[in-house]
Amino acid sequence: MYCKMKEVYRDQCLTRCTIFRWCQHYEAGRVNVKDLPRSGEAHVVNNSATISAVDELIRQNCRITTREIAVELSISKGTVHHIIHKKLGYRKVCA
Repeated sequence: MYCKMKEVYRDQCLTRCTIFRWCQHYEAGRVNVKDLPRSGEAHVVNNSATISAVDELIRQNCRITTREIAVELSISKGTVHHIIHKKLGYRKVCA
């Protein structure tokens, strides 16, 4: 049956592993196709004070690292990276 699906759907066909995993979930009683909630926090930064603080640190020292910013503001390196690239729109520029 998988071979026929592969013929019809080609590159858009799910892998056999994914199909088997979904079948196991269904047999275990899960009928909802939506993702279950996961632990951890979403990458949402709406605190304008934090964003402004990161921007100010970068403007004071353009060679500051994400680790140094994270330590200075007591936030994670991932959050710093998200603020720099997504919120402030900064990119690395090689001189």
